[in-house]
Amino acid sequence: MKFKSCAQMFFVWLITGCLGCCAILSDRTVNISEAQLQQKLNERLAIPISLLKIFDVNLSNSTVKFDSKTGRMITSLDTKLTSLLTDKVLAGKLDISGKLRFDNATNSIVLDDPKVENLNLDGLGAKYGDFVNLMAQKLGGDLLNGLPLYTVKPEDLKVGSTKYNPKDMQITDKGLQITLSPVQ
Repeated sequence: MKFKSCAQMFFVWLITGCLGCCAILSDRTVNISEAQLQQKLNERLAIPISLLKIFDVNLSNSTVKFDSKTGRMITSLDTKLTSLLTDKVLAGKLDISGKLRFDNATNSIVLDDPKVENLNLDGLGAKYGDFVNLMAQKLGGDLLNGLPLYTVKPEDLKVGSTKYNPKDMQITDKGLQITLSPVQ
């Protein structure tokens, strides 16, 4: 009777081990919420951006939304523009959209193909507002392209001795979903 129970325990252990190995070698999913990305973006943009050594742009209080239909991230930011030319501070909102991509070199999600959708600063007339908006659209895409937004945790990219690489990344209604595959 002992032999039969030992054989059964060995069989259970063998099946459990095989299932564990299969679980380790299958794809994994990492979800990043709008709130997580929003927090990292606020941290990243805490330092003012200098433009042409004349203007300083302060961006804060980001609001991140994912649009699953277009596959883009849409962000609205509080904006303050100061200049060495004047004591006046211009405040308003900046709306940006962009695609997201995984950068293998830094293990981070970066902003790709960013577009300044709108820059609305209080106190500018229509003439100057249109000019500033046009300049923001021209310069903003170049300045923000490739901006790291979120670094994927090392424990998400390695489980035990198995390393994982991104296979797919999708924007869903619940957030950003990254599918990781084991490296063979």
